[in-house]
Amino acid sequence: MIFQFGPWKLEIDVDATGKLYSENDYALDQEINKKFAEWYPSELKSFFEAVGVDPLKLRAEEKIHEIPDDEENSGGQIRVRTMDFLMCGQILALPEFYREIYSDEEMFGRKLPQTLEWVENTEEGIPIYDVGGLGIVFKHPYFRDPERYSEWNCGYIAGSILTMKDL
Repeated sequence: MIFQFGPWKLEIDVDATGKLYSENDYALDQEINKKFAEWYPSELKSFFEAVGVDPLKLRAEEKIHEIPDDEENSGGQIRVRTMDFLMCGQILALPEFYREIYSDEEMFGRKLPQTLEWVENTEEGIPIYDVGGLGIVFKHPYFRDPERYSEWNCGYIAGSILTMKDL
């Protein structure tokens, strides 16, 4: 099934993704996944259901970072939550933002498919797809495991959500 998520166009095999999660558990700590699932907005729950991702089995982490005081600002703490997930399928279109990264000789160089579309960036910074106030980025899973996902047409798409909140 083809999905358009902002500038990303993805062909996702929803059944294969569901099977992937029925056979694999990427959770680092099941309690964190359960805790996160409690605060997910309904739009994110619907998104995961639509693409076949089991939110209780994706890779989720929570860290609290200490921010030291400096001359201009008082420090504090910040909570960082990350959620990383895999989907079975292929990337059909990417934001222009990624062209230089994926064209690097050490990654995919000249091996990118001619059919890959590049979508012009309409906003400054890293493009995101907003789902219920949470920004998702889609990328090639090379960054997750360069050895396992070394080919462009590896059959998987990675997604990431990052949230930060001052405590």
